[in-house]
Amino acid sequence: MTQPETVVVYNFRTLEGGREFTHLLPFKATREAIEKVFGGSVLEGTGQQVERTELDESGRYRRVATGWGELD
Repeated sequence: MTQPETVVVYNFRTLEGGREFTHLLPFKATREAIEKVFGGSVLEGTGQQVERTELDESGRYRRVATGWGELD
């Protein structure tokens, strides 16, 4: 049985409104999407491995809140 393909997603920030107004977005994304789609800066140290199937078409990953259930 093969393992699902995984990718690393990161938190990041953008400079919407200028340098003095950094904006932290409420989702993680792949490094490529952060740089090419969102024009942001990766926050190193926030990497998380997820299955590629958990990304949307723009490379975004949103963790699904599970209440008291398992988080992974």
